[in-house]
Parts: sequence; C-alpha cells; structure tokens
Amino acid sequence: MKKDLLITHTETRKIILRVMIVGIIANIVLVGFKLGLGIIFDNLAVMSDAVHSATDLITSLAIVIVVLFSSPKRDKKHNYGHEKIEPLALLFFALLIAGIGVLLVWQGIEGIISPTPTELNWYLISVTIASIIIKEGLFWYGIFYAKKLKSEILRADAWHSRSDGLASVAVLIGLIFSIFLATDIAESISVLLVSILIFKVAFGIFKPAIKQLTDTAASDKDYQRITELTQKIEGVQSIDTLHTRIFGNKIYVDIVIEVDGDITALEAHEIMKAVHDTLEDDEDLQIKHCSVGMVVKVEETI
Repeated sequence: MKKDLLITHTETRKIILRVMIVGIIANIVLVGFKLGLGIIFDNLAVMSDAVHSATDLITSLAIVIVVLFSSPKRDKKHNYGHEKIEPLALLFFALLIAGIGVLLVWQGIEGIISPTPTELNWYLISVTIASIIIKEGLFWYGIFYAKKLKSEILRADAWHSRSDGLASVAVLIGLIFSIFLATDIAESISVLLVSILIFKVAFGIFKPAIKQLTDTAASDKDYQRITELTQKIEGVQSIDTLHTRIFGNKIYVDIVIEVDGDITALEAHEIMKAVHDTLEDDEDLQIKHCSVGMVVKVEETI
C-alpha cells in the first residue's frame, strides 16, 4: 500500500518552512539595507528595489501561513482535505508579481520622460550587487527543493526571488550607466526590459495555478503511464474508462477495468486491489487517490 500521505506531507512542510525561514531572514536584511541607503541618499531606484524585496518577504510569510494551515486531513466541511490552498496561493503570487511588473513599467516610463541627475555612489552599487548575489542564491536554493518535493509553491517563490534579483540587475545597470550619462535614463530603460521578464515569470506561475484549480486532466505522459501500468496487471483484459484530474499537486484517478466474467468475485476484487495499489504506489505519478471500478466481459454464445 502507499505510504501514509500525512507523514510525507508533514516532512514536506518542515522542509518548506526551513526554506521559507532562510528567505525571510535574507529579505529582512536586504529590505533594511536597501531602504535605509535609498532614503539616506535619496535614490528612488534603490528604494523601489527595497519595496520589491518587501513583496518577496510578504509572499514568503504568506507561504508559511499556507503551509501551517493546509493539510491533507479531511474534515466534515473539506472531505478532500485542504490542498487547494496551495494553488490559491500560487494565483495570489502570480497576480502580485504581475502587479510589480506594472509598477516597474510605470516607473520606467516616468524615468524616461523626466530623468534626474545622478552621480557615483559605491554604497548603493555595493548593496545592489549584494542583493543580486543573495537573490540568485535563494533562487537556486528554493528551486532545488521545489524539484525534490515537486512543489509548485516553492517553485513560485524561487522565481519570485529571481524576479527580485532581475530588478536589482536593472537597478545596477542603471546606476553604472547613469554615471556616464549623468542622468538615470539608462536605469529606467533597463527597468522596462526587466519588467518583460517579470511578466513572463508571473504567467509561468499563473498557468499551473489555474490548471490545479480547474481540475485539469493529468498530462498525456501520466495518462500513458497509468494505462501501461494497468494493462500489465494480470487479469485486466482492457480499460473501459479512465478519468483523471489534478487536485493541488496530486492526481485523482477514476478507472474502470474489464475482467473475465468467468472469474470469482474474490478474484475480481484482488485484480481491482492490484490496480489500486500499483497506481497509488507509483512515485512518478503522485496519485493521491485512485478509485477502481469493474465491468465484466461476457463471451457471447450462439
């Protein structure tokens, strides 16, 4: 039988919380330094970068809340558990990142229309470089565990970290080129280019969120594997119907198999049990629940 989902989920939650805590600490430090230096030197770009990092901090805190309150346990009001909280959070993150992209577009256009004088400031350049390095580190740290746990919510947070890092890259480019141009117009152009990448990240998070919330069928690859595993089981003559739907980051399967009408009820039950256990135990499929039905094949006689 498949190992207990609650144990797996509890272990997963611990890892996600650890990843989030690392990100939260890093973002608190970055927001403090960037906002402080931006205010001291009256640099709108660095202050905006600090606000961007603050949104990353907010989403990390939101993930912590989601992890603490989402659970595979059923209750009277939620017979299928609470795992759809995750795609709802993904949708929120996607909209938030898209909102950041809109804000950057506005700031970029405003900066091009009304450029302001600027000069070399090593404090601002240093904190921006540090932000890029830390954010890229958080991205790879988060994406490692996202792949390991197959967690879309960790993947979303990792890409949010990278979008924050890309914004810092734009700020750095602007700071450097503005030294030669004596205005921040180069910085504004870079922000517009980065906003395109941020919109792409937002769409990449939005798509799987909608997929999970609308009970989209499993991929063709998963469908094919379910079919192959089922057909290999002794006693299964064919698959009558096969329906799948994505629930959270898991798959629900409703399958009806065809068996020989001459076998006993006990033998038919054992075949159905074999189908159920084989599909739920397959680690590649990530099936949360498999419902197996049966139809009997009766040989026609003349």
